[in-house]
Amino acid sequence: MFGIGFEKLLVLAILAAVLIGPDRLPQFAVDAAKFLQKVRGMSKEAMNEFKGQLGPEFANLDIQDLNPKTFIANHLEGIATDAENLVKGTTADLAKIKEQTKIDPDLL
Repeated sequence: MFGIGFEKLLVLAILAAVLIGPDRLPQFAVDAAKFLQKVRGMSKEAMNEFKGQLGPEFANLDIQDLNPKTFIANHLEGIATDAENLVKGTTADLAKIKEQTKIDPDLL
C-alpha cells in the first residue's frame, strides 16, 4: 500500500494518537474513512465519464494498460510470441524439406 510497511503504519498510528488525542481519534478515523470513500466515488465517476467520452470501442479500457511500462511489456510480449511462432514454423518447414530431400543410399 503506497510503499508503506507495517512498521511505518504503526508509527503513523501512534503519532496520530499522540497528536490528535485518544478522545478525538475515533471521530477523526470516521471522517478519514468518509473522505476516502468520497475520493473513490469521484475517481470511479471520472473513470466512467472518461470511458463514455472515448466511445464504445474503448469500453473495456483498463487505465493500468496505459502505464508506459505495461504498454511496452505487452507489445514486447506480442513481438516475442510472433518471433517464437516464426521460429517454430521455420523449424517445421526445415524438417519437411529435410524429409523430402532424403537421398536413397542405394544410389550412392
